[in-house]
Amino acid sequence: MSIHTTKLQCSCHKQNLIQVLFLRVIYEKPTYGYKIIENIKKITNNQHEIKTGTAYTLLRRMEKRGLLMSVWEENKQGPNKRIYMITKKGKKQLKIWLEIIVQRKKMINKMVNFYNKHFRNKKL
Repeated sequence: MSIHTTKLQCSCHKQNLIQVLFLRVIYEKPTYGYKIIENIKKITNNQHEIKTGTAYTLLRRMEKRGLLMSVWEENKQGPNKRIYMITKKGKKQLKIWLEIIVQRKKMINKMVNFYNKHFRNKKL
């Protein structure tokens, strides 16, 4: 796998997991910050509730790194909205992180199988 040969960030700790969620939501449909937060809550079954300030700080950082770009959308019935879109670099980074998740899932499945075989319903 070419994960280790790329210059894009490859580790998958909590901060990156949140970025994966942002990229996933924006990949599916370019949208604005509050909608991104709401979509993340939905896809994680309310496991990740991201504060508004944190979300916008992260979105700006991701935009600075070239993972996202944004444009202002005029709204005649309310405030204007900054719409975030994923860039080519962002798509590459999302793919890398998802490949890491798939590999880790395989390892976790092996650990669950080991647990089920050796420890589930057994007293120590």
